[in-house]
Amino acid sequence: MGDFDLHNKKSRIAVIAVIVVSVALLGSLIYFFRPYLSVFVNPEQARQMIISAGAWGPVVFILMQILQVLIAPLPGQVTGLIGGYLFGPFLGVIYTMIGATIGFTIIFVLTRKYGRPFVERFVSKKYLDRFDYLTREKGVMVFFLIFLLPAFPDDIISFIAGMTTIKISTLVFISILGRLPGYVVLSLIGNGFTYDNLKPVFVTIILFAIIFSVAWWKRAWLHDLIKRGDRLLYIKSKFRESWLSITLVLAGLLIAIILLYQFSLQEPF
Repeated sequence: MGDFDLHNKKSRIAVIAVIVVSVALLGSLIYFFRPYLSVFVNPEQARQMIISAGAWGPVVFILMQILQVLIAPLPGQVTGLIGGYLFGPFLGVIYTMIGATIGFTIIFVLTRKYGRPFVERFVSKKYLDRFDYLTREKGVMVFFLIFLLPAFPDDIISFIAGMTTIKISTLVFISILGRLPGYVVLSLIGNGFTYDNLKPVFVTIILFAIIFSVAWWKRAWLHDLIKRGDRLLYIKSKFRESWLSITLVLAGLLIAIILLYQFSLQEPF
């Protein structure tokens, strides 16, 4: 019993030591590089910093994307747009995904190694309490849906996912699959701003906004769906309860897509 307590005590001391050293290093970086930190809250400064790096631009962008996932307040959507604008739709997605993958892999590894005390230093109690049920989740489909749908804070969920028993390699794989469609759309939009005809950009933005709005409007349904074990039955029951509103929403989406398609065929302005 004494050896067990001693082992636990040593483990706690090791965790505390690692956290203290990490905080000290982070504080030192912030102190010495504070003149450059504004790029993480100012998209235009971020873009100019990448351009000024010249041939090193992709490396700077990838590092910026890693920091965005780990600590920075600049939304991932903004870096996705910047990537598409500067590097084109293909390389923009590649560089964005490389940076994001490295970032959330670091989160998974550190969270798995140091557990909840580590997570509590990055995630507020409000979000931990709200998504605590996910730490008991063993199925990968739940996290795939969370990373795919726009109604969840996926950077925060990465910390939660790291506390599960799901293999880290599996978490990395489903994170890539779930985030990829969103980054593709953002990169296409960002690249679209380099052309004279902005209609395809507006069409994509409007469609993306419609999908996001519907997901946000029904976020309570999505949260309940994630929590349920019998998800197919839940979908069927919700459709029976609200079939009319669901039908109207789908019809509205179809009409909006048709109108936007017709709009995109008109002469550019």
